[in-house]
Amino acid sequence: MSSPAGLSLDQIFDWHRVHTPHTPYAVFSDEDDSKTVINWSSLGTSIHRCVQYIKENIIECTNKQPIEKPIVIGILANSDAITYLTMLHAHLHLTHPKDGRPIVPFLISPRNSPTVVAHLLKEVDVKYLWVTEGPMRDIAEEALKISGRDVQLLRFPTYKEIYETSDHNFVVPQESDSNPVSFDTPAFILHSSGSTAFPKPRVITHRVAAQHYRNTLDNGKSILRGERTAMHPLPVFHAFGCLITLWPAAFGVTLAVRSPHTALGPLSPESFLQSIVRDDCRTIVTVPNYLETWASDQKAVEILQKMKYIFWGGGPLSRGAGESLYKRNIPIVASYGATEFGVTSVFPEKPSAEGYEWFRLGKDTTPVFTPIEDEPGLFKLCFKQTNIFELTTVNTEIDGSPAYDSNDIVERHPVDPTLIRIVGRYDEQIMLSTGEKTNPVPLERIMERDENIASAVVFGRGRQSNGVLILPNPPQEPERLGVEGFRNKIWAAIEAANTYAPAHSRILKEMILLASPSKPFLFTDKRTVKRGLTLKLYEQEIEDIYKAFDESVKTDVPIPKGLYPNGGLTEEESLTFVRNVVKSILKQAKNIGDADDIFLLGSDSLQATFIKNTLLHALKQVAPLSNVRKLSTNFVYQFPTINGLAQYLAKVSRPNVFDDTSDPNVQREGQLDNLVHKYTQNWPVHKPQRIAKDEVVLLTGSTGGLGSQLLAQLVQLPSVTRIYAFNRKSSKSSYDRHMEVFKDRANDIDLLRSPKIVFVEGDTSIKGFEISAELFSEIQSTITAIIHNAWQVNFNITLASFEPAIRGVRNLIDLALSSPLTSPPTLLFTSTVDWLGVPSIPELPATDIDTINTSGYAESKWVSERILLTAEQQTTLKPVIIRVGQLSGGINGNWNMREWFPALIRGSQVVGGVPENRGFASFVPLHIAASTIIELRSAPIGLAHLVHPRPILWNDIIKHASKALELPVIPYEEWLNRLEKSPRTDLALKTNPALHLLDFYRAGIPPEGKKVADDGESMGIATYETSRTCSVTHSLDNAHLPALGKEEVDRWIGYWRVKGFLD
Repeated sequence: MSSPAGLSLDQIFDWHRVHTPHTPYAVFSDEDDSKTVINWSSLGTSIHRCVQYIKENIIECTNKQPIEKPIVIGILANSDAITYLTMLHAHLHLTHPKDGRPIVPFLISPRNSPTVVAHLLKEVDVKYLWVTEGPMRDIAEEALKISGRDVQLLRFPTYKEIYETSDHNFVVPQESDSNPVSFDTPAFILHSSGSTAFPKPRVITHRVAAQHYRNTLDNGKSILRGERTAMHPLPVFHAFGCLITLWPAAFGVTLAVRSPHTALGPLSPESFLQSIVRDDCRTIVTVPNYLETWASDQKAVEILQKMKYIFWGGGPLSRGAGESLYKRNIPIVASYGATEFGVTSVFPEKPSAEGYEWFRLGKDTTPVFTPIEDEPGLFKLCFKQTNIFELTTVNTEIDGSPAYDSNDIVERHPVDPTLIRIVGRYDEQIMLSTGEKTNPVPLERIMERDENIASAVVFGRGRQSNGVLILPNPPQEPERLGVEGFRNKIWAAIEAANTYAPAHSRILKEMILLASPSKPFLFTDKRTVKRGLTLKLYEQEIEDIYKAFDESVKTDVPIPKGLYPNGGLTEEESLTFVRNVVKSILKQAKNIGDADDIFLLGSDSLQATFIKNTLLHALKQVAPLSNVRKLSTNFVYQFPTINGLAQYLAKVSRPNVFDDTSDPNVQREGQLDNLVHKYTQNWPVHKPQRIAKDEVVLLTGSTGGLGSQLLAQLVQLPSVTRIYAFNRKSSKSSYDRHMEVFKDRANDIDLLRSPKIVFVEGDTSIKGFEISAELFSEIQSTITAIIHNAWQVNFNITLASFEPAIRGVRNLIDLALSSPLTSPPTLLFTSTVDWLGVPSIPELPATDIDTINTSGYAESKWVSERILLTAEQQTTLKPVIIRVGQLSGGINGNWNMREWFPALIRGSQVVGGVPENRGFASFVPLHIAASTIIELRSAPIGLAHLVHPRPILWNDIIKHASKALELPVIPYEEWLNRLEKSPRTDLALKTNPALHLLDFYRAGIPPEGKKVADDGESMGIATYETSRTCSVTHSLDNAHLPALGKEEVDRWIGYWRVKGFLD
């Protein structure tokens, strides 16, 4: 039964209370599977009970100020959906009261920081603020300190106080509390997401609210009436969740929500799915991240196939997940809307036959499709305001009418133009192959200030770096000056843009491409460049300039003459030359010293290539060619300082240098021993003063895969009262970085709001960690354990580049020994010793340097182990060295796609087969690895091996992968041969990461005369002994860590498919 027209939302809810009292509004289930139904009578009565509660608390809501100015009441509540929406609708009754000033509720996301809350309170002049006890009150109090505003904090009521009250005598007043509504008055206030700036308040008038209700009624009444709809994880304070609470009034659905009796916090995909089944739902409303997780879970897919509709919205759904679900006949339907204009997509009779992304706009909406001139078939979507379609926000004007420009780019279906799909943003940035983004427009505008540049177009999508296509003014000027001459002429303008740009967006002189007079830029009638068509016109030239750059050299640094007797460079001229080359390329490192590591100062692989090419070019002029041909291709990584490169360059420039008979192994041993000696001198003396009262942990590297899992588990330990989550500084906040990694690994993001966590940004390689003295002292005096998990993973750089990390280990030892507690904090160090020529690695210290891999990464771990073992012998410190083997995907299959096994699986799709091999694989799931490390903080051993004690046969993994990928199993040698013969184009190198790991895969074939033992590790990897580790941990026993099998392999592959890594 539908309510009469012309009512406001609060009047519609009241109408249902009177006319459909026994019809269910919502349902929830408790842990004992008992169900509670909230009908319209119960909801309506509770709303009026809350009206009375508001009147009793807001005592100043009187006639003290002009009645036309409403009182804004903020709601900052971490509350269940039923309680929240009941309070919201109680406020709506008082937006047009008979007595006193009207009030307007302002729904503030509890996920905002105190700074953001302070901004919002000021923006709309909040006078009162409802808060739930605990973290929300803390945030509110901090926000008030920041803003300096006089806002009265009020306690937000609980479900029990509203619905389980003993006040059975309460009667809804016969007389309405409200005057007839003026539809242009505010009903409530939402705010934008704040993804690009502070969130902006959006006032929703009663007219707009009624419009949303009407659109919902028109769109869904024919297909959803009587359905039970799951909305368990959706927050009511967001527009998406808020509007869904209208569905029961609009077309008689029953909302299935989370029980108010259970703990609050984000719902895991698994728990959401269990709730859907338990509450007998046939329709679901969700945000994309749940679908992306379910897409890789066969059990979830089987449940979703039984649904009638699954509406998704609130963000983009990854193509991999969307297509995977759609192909398996799961009825997913796109919803489109925004706080600024409401939900505008219609409910289809059935999911679109064209695909999961396509949807139609409602008949009352007034879309305007503006063609994008350099992108045929694509349009920018705007909405015009009319008397039946009112906007919350106006940011432009179309044909004289107020309008909202969504900045969304849509594609209209070629056969049915009423169908559209979102394909991107008009302000879309250039995505580099590194994953970093460049916003080209500001850089182009800066360049175009130069009178010699008629127009500039930055390019670089899918590349490692940007370039710029310049239209010279006049076009013939480069012919007169030459390409280099014109580049020099405009270089000041490029440098001005580079000063503005982030480091990854800077443009090198060699990446300036000049337009030819025979290929003029393509412009619109408004004289703006048709970006896409113009870049397509220069497609080959862009390809050529990247190819030339790979072989480029710095030509404006004079090549030294070679004054060393008998030929070659002197130390002085080599140092001057290298210094000039490095400084001319690393312009961002203005004060670089001769002993500074160029990689720690921000040099990337492109700049390293540029340095290498320039030095090689000079060597060819002054050194014997036979010397140049024998050089390592990664010498810049081996000698990452100006001094180191200069010494190396001087040495290799001289005749007969490769006849030197000095033993490199002896030199290496001396280098490693010197570092151990350097960092094992003058230990602090531990001075115990008091017993620890609480368990406090310092965790480094908590934004990585293993680190984030450690943080998630530590927060949930009742014995742990505080965790200092320590990471290097970044352009993103610590909270945002943790939020991203928690979402990607399906961890409960609400854990990040725990008061136990203190996010710290600093540098362990520097004394005092670059944090305040007060914070350092607090950490020093309270921690009982240090889990040192942060380490740079780069197998190209040498030991010298890892010295700051090694120094960080020593600084952490000093921190532990300076503790005032009875015993120094346990220092757990995650090591990854890479041993050579050893079939089995014992749970013992590594003393033989010859058995350690020669990579700087492996050497740095060995040095750090020796430092810790020395500290154990000479001080009261009790370190635990944990040698971590290969970690696999966690609870949602998340396995870093840059690692060797995921790359092998992707390479198998490319070559058409998965490789069989002998031996085992001892992969450990990420969450098991984390729980094992946490257990080891109190273990009676000082050295542990974290590998699977019951490894799976390699060929069993491959059998499961073969079935999941629908690929044949082929001999390993054939697989490797196919991979080696694969194309090496730029595109192939991006889409087939296995090509970057050929040396590793070649090690999977044993040397001639040897073979992989049936009980040994596959892929040339040594076997780790685990008996002592297993004897002191439960996480590695069979009950917690059974042998891996099909379920885990399917989960990995499902995750990689969702991420678009696999076809």
